[in-house]
Parts: sequence; structure tokens; C-alpha cells
Amino acid sequence: MTVGQRSAGGGGGKGTAVAVVFLVLFFQTFLPARGGELLVKSYYGRYDAARNRPGFPAENLTGPWTEAWGEVRPAGKFHIGVLLPHLNDPYWATANFGIITRAAELGVEITLYLAGAYTDLGNQRSQLRALYERDKVDGVILASVDYQKMDPFVAEADLAGVPVVALINDIFAPAIKAKSMVSFHEMGYEAGEFVLRRAAGQDISVAFFPGPQDSGWAPATYRGFLAAVESLKAAGQTIRILPPLYGDTRPDVQQMRLDALNKAENRNIDYIVGNAVAAVEAVSYLDRHRRFHPRARIVASYLTAAVFEQIERGEILAAPSDQIVSQCRIALDMMVRILNGERPGIDFPFHAAPLIHLVTVDNIGAYGYESLFGARNFQPVYKIFKQPPSGRRAVETGSRSAGVE
Repeated sequence: MTVGQRSAGGGGGKGTAVAVVFLVLFFQTFLPARGGELLVKSYYGRYDAARNRPGFPAENLTGPWTEAWGEVRPAGKFHIGVLLPHLNDPYWATANFGIITRAAELGVEITLYLAGAYTDLGNQRSQLRALYERDKVDGVILASVDYQKMDPFVAEADLAGVPVVALINDIFAPAIKAKSMVSFHEMGYEAGEFVLRRAAGQDISVAFFPGPQDSGWAPATYRGFLAAVESLKAAGQTIRILPPLYGDTRPDVQQMRLDALNKAENRNIDYIVGNAVAAVEAVSYLDRHRRFHPRARIVASYLTAAVFEQIERGEILAAPSDQIVSQCRIALDMMVRILNGERPGIDFPFHAAPLIHLVTVDNIGAYGYESLFGARNFQPVYKIFKQPPSGRRAVETGSRSAGVE
């Protein structure tokens, strides 16, 4: 086994053994048997970045075809680097779980770093370079903090012979080798369709909190919501949508964005719709400010463990699930297929996405927590990033004493 927890100071030993036993037990208890259960939307062909729009598969790709995601085994001993934006909210903790557990099942070595925040482009750039220059990984899975600004560094990795696969966050990057991600435009549309259906033709006002403006996925989510409104609003129905309140998905940032609803001109909102952190923070916001928004209900634009728990309590009405764990499985499988010598877009999809499910207060009983997010007691596993001797800027990014090599 090549994946385990260790203290940031080094040394595996007993901690690694415990992590390995945990992962084995988890596979036996919670994860479905592999081999065909995961249905995906698949797109084939050669990627043309010039025809890519955030939130959609590139227009030149053929598809989608709905098909079962097949099994894969590594043809050698592979070392794969993984870059995630942060662990500041439950979404990326679930992604961390998805990466670590799938890597353990495949038997591949993982080095996983955190940028720290969506604003920490410099960290992620340095980490990408360090992965192929210092850590000597065979490939990199990238959840980019920016839609376009990582492009030249992806190209550098590609020139060094290290393929990069995009995970969850869309990226322009002409050199990207494959993509595992759902359409966040579709996610936003699902949220909008739910709101419009529930409004039943009544006039409503909406406050929307997309997330980080340069992320690609946040603007795509907002555009998807607007598309649903445009397509589904009833004749004569008025839907007032406040200007979108963008911001990093740290709780403190979303709290500040929500405070904009205290202004007199922004009161009497019917629906607060937004990223998972905003939706969770909106529960406590409404507890404090219900007098400003007596009718307000909350809808999240994607599902996290925290949102799931609030749907169970009836505080949040609904959220579309992009199946985070499945996206991580697909990304790792894509990388293994590339390193095995298979051709993306020909031998397997260039772009693949699990099917989106809308989880609501009415159907949440049909979804198990562990099947969506993994074990409740899972502790994120990553490596503290240390600046290479070359002097490139970086900051230690990690708040836990766990690591993976």
C-alpha cells in the first residue's frame, strides 16, 4: 500500500498502518462494487480549447453518450501528483477522500498539495512545478484555482512529459490531456428549475452567491441559473435577481457577502441561492435576520456534507449533487489509462462526468451519506508543501498534521 497518513514532521509507522486498515474496511463497507455501476456522460475526440466554454464540454467533442465507466488497473508503479484548491469547506474534504481512497484501491502513489485558497495562484503554480521537477511524478491531477491563469504552467508540465488531467474545476489549457467534471451550467440550471417549479408562477426575488469569480465554475453556475429562469418562468411572472455576489468559498467571505442582504433595497428576498458555503452560512444568517427576509428559503448550487445535513434538517431545500467522489475516481482512472498508453478521446472519453442528481428535502432519504461523501470520521490526507530551494514563492498550505507521499 502506497497511501497513508503521517505526521507533518515525517514518519509513517503505526499511523500509516491504521490509515491502511481504515481504507480497506471502508471499501468493504461503504463503496459499491466496481465494474459498471457508475454511469457517466462521455465525450470523445481531440480537445480544441478555442471551442471550450466554461461550464460546457468543448463544442468540437462528440457526445454525450451515457455509458458505464469501466474498470482499469495500472500497468506499472505510478506516482501521481494531485493539486486541490484548499480544505476550507467540506466539498474539497470529500474530494480529498475520493482521491485517497481510489488511489489506495488502485495501488498508486499519491503526492497531494493544497493551494490554500482560490486566490493563491502562486502557490498552485509552484506546487505544479515542484511535482514534476522535484517529486518526479508521472502525471498530475489538477483542480485549478483559475480558469486560464494556470494554462502556461500546464503547458510546461506537458513539455516536460508529465500529463495533466483536470478535475472538477474547468480549465481552458490547450495542453490538458483529459477532464473529469460535470457541467456547472447544468448544476445551476437544476437549481433554477427547482426554484421556478416551487415558485409555481408567483413573483419572486432571488439573491445569488456564485462563488469565486475567476474559477470558471461559479460564473457557469450563475449563467445556468439564469438560463433556467429565462426558459421556465411563467407568462407575466416577475423574477427579480440581485446582482451576483461573488467571493471565495471561505466561510468568512460568504458571511460578508450575505451581510449585503441587510441593506433596505435588498430585503424581502424569497430565495437565497448559492455555493454550498454560502447556503450553509445563510442558515445562521436567517436565524439572525429573519425579520428582513420573512419568506426566504435556501437552495444550494451544489451538494456538500454540510449542505446534506442541513437538507436533512429542512433548513436548505435542495442541492444538485455532482458526485464528487465519482469525479475523483474518474480523474485517477483517466490518468492511469494515459500512463498505461491509452489515448484520451479515442480509447476512453476525453471528458467524462457522472450524472447529476437533485437532492431535496423530499427525496433525501434515498441517498446515503457515505455513498456521497465517504466515512464521517475520515481525516483529510495531504502533504505540507515546502518551497523548493530555487526560491520560488510558496506558503505552507495545510492545517492538519497529516500527509501523503
